[in-house]
Amino acid sequence: MSQAADGGLMASKPYIASGKYIQRMSGGSLCADCRFDPAQRSGERACPYTILYWDFLLRHETRLAENPRTVMQVRNLARVSTEERAQIQTQAQRLRQIG
Repeated sequence: MSQAADGGLMASKPYIASGKYIQRMSGGSLCADCRFDPAQRSGERACPYTILYWDFLLRHETRLAENPRTVMQVRNLARVSTEERAQIQTQAQRLRQIG
């Protein structure tokens, strides 16, 4: 997400990852003993990394839709209901207040 801060001067695609991606790339070892589910976008068991990933997409949806390298993520976001979008944003706001 830090790569998006420069407006695309250094990289054409922000490096963003969900908890599911982190789980997959670690061979499951980083998530093995965690109480959160990296596959859940929202809810009580949703992984904080996944929540923040989807919140980032929501906050930057318009800009990311213009980038051919991030359009797939925006298409996936289009399938998320209005109710779940609101829940993701609420949970993300709480996480940012904690940390």
